[in-house]
Amino acid sequence: MKVKMISPTRESEKAISAVSLNLVNGIKRERFPIDILTYSAGSPFSFFRLIKKLKIYDTIHIQHEYNLLGYYGLPFFFVFSFLSLLNKKIITSMHTVLPKKERIKESSIKSFLRKNFYVLQNWFIKKTSDLVIVNEDFLKKILIEDYNFEHEKITVIPQPLIEKPLLISKFKAKKELGITGKMFLIIGNLTEDVGADIIIRKAGKIGKTIIFATNPRGVNVRSRTKTQNYINFNKEIVRKNKFEKFVRFDLKEIPNDLWWKYFSAADIILQAYRGGIRSGIFSDAMAAEVPVIASNIPFFREMAKKYRSLKIAKKGEDYPILIKEAIKPKEYQRMKKECKRYKKENSLSIISQKYKKIYFNLNNPTIPPAK
Repeated sequence: MKVKMISPTRESEKAISAVSLNLVNGIKRERFPIDILTYSAGSPFSFFRLIKKLKIYDTIHIQHEYNLLGYYGLPFFFVFSFLSLLNKKIITSMHTVLPKKERIKESSIKSFLRKNFYVLQNWFIKKTSDLVIVNEDFLKKILIEDYNFEHEKITVIPQPLIEKPLLISKFKAKKELGITGKMFLIIGNLTEDVGADIIIRKAGKIGKTIIFATNPRGVNVRSRTKTQNYINFNKEIVRKNKFEKFVRFDLKEIPNDLWWKYFSAADIILQAYRGGIRSGIFSDAMAAEVPVIASNIPFFREMAKKYRSLKIAKKGEDYPILIKEAIKPKEYQRMKKECKRYKKENSLSIISQKYKKIYFNLNNPTIPPAK
């Protein structure tokens, strides 16, 4: 039995590529024959060149996000058509699932193209995939209720946490970053949907120090103009309210060691997302055992039901209140303990074993499917 995972290169996409590489390494440690094949995100031709290399594999596991190949997701219609012709077992990991009622904040033409092409992608995925994997229960519910996927065809497996992140002591990290006192971190690709402005408007009540860390020119940035405009918008909020002593903008390339230095220094991770399906930042926060204050979107609500490592803010005014609650020593230690529980239950080893069982069961249909 041979399995091939298909994912973007690290140079062209940072999030899904990191998850895929981490997972493949974990599955290999479980003594299972799996390899990874990569293409350049946004380049459908680089993907199509891989097709001929897939013939020797029994199972093809594709990591999917609607616009990974660009062009409003249109190339995926050809991708799934080609894959179905190979007569292989097809597994699709859907990192996002668009609810039919979801509104896309773009021009009417772009919104129409994206939404309709994304809905059609779901139909192709349903028809060509032997199994669909999602990370959360609410994503499975969307596929079943909005797109009529078969319940048995969907498996929920959490995203595995990275093992042995490059963490250093909090004291050392704060010293090297030039931070004194508490540090509240907003990090990653920052657009309006991430909602950093919701936090920054409350900086006077939150206090020192809110770090706004992003690389405006990162490979995952879809529109550098929009990103820069959003950064300028937040800078203007700081200027008008004279919040310079509370907010610091770290706008630069963030290599892996610096990424984990920020998490090492952070006392709280702030995620005021207006939209989006799930969060890799949350996974890294759990890997670093840092509590989270997050917005009231489905992903965070699901996490909060299962783990008390995060608190949910239903409105902007809630963030200063919840932060003050979270940093009280007794409450902070309780949240840290829940981070450790999340980390233990979603370790790379445990998640890799689940994937190994799924691959085996898919190619041995007489055995009951993995749950």
